[in-house]
Amino acid sequence: MKFMNLKHYYGPKGKYLREHKKYFSNQQLETDLRFIVSVLKLKNGDSILDLACGHGRHTIALAKRGFKVDGLDLSSHLLGLAEKEAKVAGVKINWYQQDVHRWQRPKRYDKIFLFFSEFGLFDAPKVIARIAAHLKPGGLFLLDTDNVFRLISYLKKHPRGRYRFDFRMMELKEKGARLRVRYYTLPDLEELFRQSHLKTVAVYGGYRREPFDIKAGRQIVVVKKV
Repeated sequence: MKFMNLKHYYGPKGKYLREHKKYFSNQQLETDLRFIVSVLKLKNGDSILDLACGHGRHTIALAKRGFKVDGLDLSSHLLGLAEKEAKVAGVKINWYQQDVHRWQRPKRYDKIFLFFSEFGLFDAPKVIARIAAHLKPGGLFLLDTDNVFRLISYLKKHPRGRYRFDFRMMELKEKGARLRVRYYTLPDLEELFRQSHLKTVAVYGGYRREPFDIKAGRQIVVVKKV
């Protein structure tokens, strides 16, 4: 991974859990789960992977509902928290500590999701290729990212903030820092998916199935392996 020390950011002294604390509510979790189950058409017999699962909020909640789900993440700290919480919840989950660019499992999955992710910090072609390699034919993948158009609108309204957008590189940059996050338009993503034999089947602008447009909060794409 590039542009920042992600191992530190997601580690015990990192900012990840603090910066997203407001998002980690039970109400938000229920909204997320209804959306994931619905758009991925999850069934109890499906093999499911929560990619970049973090501390396992969605992984554990799905397992508690009877789904067979694995969790994979780079951070040993977050996976440690996930394992403890899964034990408390009384659910059995396979946790894997691997880099999303190079992960390798002997099995293929019916459904994979990369939810509420920092996708712009990844090498997108490599990650998508690994996902395609681990999906069964006809399997579905859900990618949830920020909507670049919403971001640009926000930055225009807050020109004195910490961040600026480099349109030539399609990157969000933090002033005076090394942070750079790559953003992708929907056609960009669809071309990357096409190269890995993944076909777009649905696009949403939010976790309540809102339509995707310039004002949408999220850019959520569901693709099928063909």
